[in-house]
Order: sequence, then C-alpha cells, then structure tokens
Amino acid sequence: YSPGRALVLVVAYICLCGRALSVVFETVVAFFSRGHRFTAVQVLQHKALRGLFVIGALLGARLTLFIDHTHGPFTTPRWLIITDPDAASVFTGTVAAAMLSFVAMVFSTTFIAIQLAGAQYSPRVVRIFVRSRLTHVTLGLFLATFVVSMTALLDTRGRDPERVPTLTVCVVVILLLVTLVTFVWFVHGMSMVLRIQYLSARLTRDGRTTLCEVFAPCVDPVQATLPEHSRSVEVRHTAPSGVVQAFSRRGLVDLAARHNATIELLIDTGIYIGTGTPIALVHTSGTVPTAEEIAAHFVLGHERTMYQDPGFALRQLADIAIRALSPAVNDPTTAAQAVDRITDLMAGIVHLPDPVNWYTDDAGTARLKAGRAELERLLVLSYSEVIRYGADAPQVIRRLRSAFDLLEPIMRPDAVPVVAELRRTLERAALDALPAAFTQLSADADAEGLG
Repeated sequence: YSPGRALVLVVAYICLCGRALSVVFETVVAFFSRGHRFTAVQVLQHKALRGLFVIGALLGARLTLFIDHTHGPFTTPRWLIITDPDAASVFTGTVAAAMLSFVAMVFSTTFIAIQLAGAQYSPRVVRIFVRSRLTHVTLGLFLATFVVSMTALLDTRGRDPERVPTLTVCVVVILLLVTLVTFVWFVHGMSMVLRIQYLSARLTRDGRTTLCEVFAPCVDPVQATLPEHSRSVEVRHTAPSGVVQAFSRRGLVDLAARHNATIELLIDTGIYIGTGTPIALVHTSGTVPTAEEIAAHFVLGHERTMYQDPGFALRQLADIAIRALSPAVNDPTTAAQAVDRITDLMAGIVHLPDPVNWYTDDAGTARLKAGRAELERLLVLSYSEVIRYGADAPQVIRRLRSAFDLLEPIMRPDAVPVVAELRRTLERAALDALPAAFTQLSADADAEGLG
C-alpha cells in the first residue's frame, strides 16, 4: 500500500459514507412521510445530523489509524511539513483547540442571527436559522475535524510516540482546509440569510411547495358513499398539548373504518390543541374511537411547520410586513416586498378549486373529513392585517391596489367577491388613517409601491 492509494481509499470511503447517508435520509423521508412518523424525520434531519458527522469521523479516524499501523510507515508526502512525532502532536493538538474556537464562533454567530431575525422580522422565521442545513453541516464538519484531530493526538502520544501516523495526519490537514472553506461559506451564508430578500424568497419557495401539494387538482375522482349514522359524538383532546404539525389521513381513515364511523376533524394543521379541545366529531352507529386513538394519528410539536400547513408561509410573510409597518421599524418598503411575495403565492392558486377534504376507504365509503385550506381564508390571512397596519403608508396602499388588480382577472369567479371586500376594506381604512394630503398619491395602483 502506498500513501497515495491509501489516501484515495479514505477519501472514497468518506464520499461513499456521505452519499450513503444522503440515500438513507431520502429513504427515511419517503418512508416516514405521514402520521406520527413525521416526527422521526424531523429528529433525523435537525438533531441527528451533527451526531452522524461525529460518528463518521470517529470511524474514519480509526480506519486511517488501522491502515497506518498495519501497512505503514508511509513515505511522508512532500506537501506535508509534519515529519516527526513532536510536530505531529503539536499540530493535531492545535487543530483540535482551533476547532473548539470555530464551534464557539459558529454558535455565537447563529445566536446573533436568531436574535436579529426575531426582533426585526418575526419570531416565526427563527425556525429557518435553527433548521438551516448550512449551520448543521458546518457544526458537524468542525466537530468531525475535532474528533479526528483528537484521535490522531492520542495516537501520537500513546501507542507509538516515535512513529508518525502519516495517513491520519494527512486527513487532518485536508479536513483543516475543508473547514476553513466551510467557515467562509458559513459566514457568507449567514450574511445572506439576514437579508430580507433571501428570507422572503426562502419562505416563498417553501410555501409554494406546500400550496401546490394542498391545492393539487384531483386527477382521479371517485364517487364516494356517505354512510348513514344514528348519532354524532364530539371527541375532546386528552393527550399532551401542542401545535398540530401534521396528521395521518390514511391512519384516520383506517380507524374510522374499523369502527364503521365517519370522522370529521374539528381542527387543522397549525392549530394549538390543549386538554379539552374538541378535535373531532364522530358520526357512527357503533363504537366511538377514543380521544387517544384519534390523537395517535396527530403530530404535535411546539411550533407550526410548513408540512401540511399551507397558511404558515403566508402567516410569516404577513408577520414580516406587519413588523416592518410598526412604529419601531417604520419600513414600508419591506412591507411592500412582503406583499410582492404574498401576491406571487396567491396568484398560483386563485384559479384552482378548494381542496377536496373528504377521504374514502378502499370500498369508496367516506370515512374522514379533514382540512380547511379554503382560498377565502388564505386571502383574508394574507392581506387583512397588512391593510390594517399599512393603511397610513402610501407605498403599501399602492402596492395592495396593484395586487388586487393582478388577482381579480385570474381568480375563479366565486372568489372575486372576497378580493372586492378586501379592496373596500382598504378604501375605508385608508380614508380613516391616511392624511388628506396623501389621498391623491395613494389613489393609483403601482406594482413598485413608490419605486
């Protein structure tokens, strides 16, 4: 074995491990895509990634040390200036200490970004920073470099103090260079995340994915049979409280079929449910599913997520606009940019029918009614509070007029009165809040606000 061949094998091993982990994540996401299994996906994606980096680094370090001790000593490469055990010990110890400093800096930068985003934009956009893949990969890589360096340091000082683990030290050097590049990438990424343009684009992209999934046209409709039931029973929540992040439609349909019942959910994703909250109305002629059985198909968490929640992206964009219009910030341009993104999202669904909220079993019997993703509710969510707090800002008024002018010609006919009512609300609010001197300026529609 030559040092070059062994190094190539190690690099290939690391790449294959990374690809394998990627495949595992994709497989797990596909497998755990509904019901309470969604929690497992969240844990793996947002909590286990750094641990997997550390485990991979430990295994990789043990592999390189095994190669060093079984097939070494290797000829030291010309580009590696560490040629004696003392230099190797000092180098690996310095790298390990530097990685701890890097980790502390990453944590500090992330915390500062979270505080700035929460104070300037909205507390709900903090989840973007907390769940940022950039942050997790950077921390994981720094921790991996620390683990490999410490493993090499212990080996140079322990097993054979007179021998340099050449291959392992080469890996430490490569990881050091990679961490430096990653740190520059991290700083650049954090500076981008703090910009409102990036945040709004990220929210728009994630929100469009959810809206397209929820409002996807029914390609294979079936004629469902609604069974007749003798009684209806309201079921109240008794399990631990939390925000409904998702629910398993298939699981609830199977549960209703086992009880020969029809379950009508009284809650939807994004709603907080506590003890005693009505969660379902069960129509049945037989047994009634317990609250625990129904709640077993919910995913409860501490905050809302984009998954199965079409209104959450609109909620965050509206929050950004509202915060920008507050007297403490007074930034109508940011509010107008948020209206741009909201209108972009709404323009993609205003021509579509409301989602079908009935779900059947294999026999075609209606077993579950769930979901409240109606276009009217989303329009009110998107624009009503922006009208309330932007009625005294000419730029926002002009941008809202332009948004309504854009949506009305392309939306389905039954939703036009909703936009007409929002337009009348804007007129009344502007009349009450806007100084008379700015009435004429605010009368025109302008996609740029005021430019």
